[in-house]
Amino acid sequence: MKKHFITAFAAVGLLATLNSCSKDESSVTDQGTKLSNTAAQNPYELSFGGRIADYPAGKDAPKALIFPNPPDDPYGGPKFPFTVIQTPTPEYLNETCLVDISKLENNKTYHSIQNGKLTIGFFSGASGGSEARLLKLKSSNETGWTSAWGEAPYVQGENPEVLYTTISRDELIIYLSKPCIEFGFEIAPNHKNYNHRFGASYGDWVFDSNKGSVGQLVTKSPSGARLVAVKATEPFTMVTLRSSDSPTGDEPVEGLAIANIRYKLAK
Repeated sequence: MKKHFITAFAAVGLLATLNSCSKDESSVTDQGTKLSNTAAQNPYELSFGGRIADYPAGKDAPKALIFPNPPDDPYGGPKFPFTVIQTPTPEYLNETCLVDISKLENNKTYHSIQNGKLTIGFFSGASGGSEARLLKLKSSNETGWTSAWGEAPYVQGENPEVLYTTISRDELIIYLSKPCIEFGFEIAPNHKNYNHRFGASYGDWVFDSNKGSVGQLVTKSPSGARLVAVKATEPFTMVTLRSSDSPTGDEPVEGLAIANIRYKLAK
């Protein structure tokens, strides 16, 4: 982690209730971190792709989260048409809900966030699906994300508040408590002056791209954040975000930040 990007950590927080974007998306406060109606017997275990990953016991351990197992032939099913959204167009902004992370406490980490009817959980692909915690940071100040974010027309604004994770050569799994038809966020690497590539798969299990995908998106810090977003024709519940090295050499990304998370629930 680069000190010119991140200079402060603080205590852990589990969940925040955020403003909704419509009357139909009224705030919910009693769901905790449970993203599935089916819970495992052990509250510190997670069923993930047919494997069990143990959570450490303790007051901050989340409820069991049930991930869908892939089918026997995970890449043999139908692939549905979708549209990759490359910039935050007026149409994209108008038809999606913004998750307002400004209500999260700065310099605390979050395993899940909530906006109206939707809970969004974060997981690490490297450790068998254990929880990932994202650090809430202010933008462009001495104790937050101090790199310029991006420029129009590629992002919504120059200095958004961000969620940061130390993901490097790993996958960040974004699990949605309700099926969505559209989902996107802006992303930038924690590594100055190198281009870095990201890709994302949209579906119902890890690396499932049957509902949509974004491949080889090139980002840069400073001022090179880009939008990862898909408008699907079939609902999905999981987004697998993967990083790779710099296109010009073996330079790990060393972490990433995301901002302006937006979604549209399936009907």
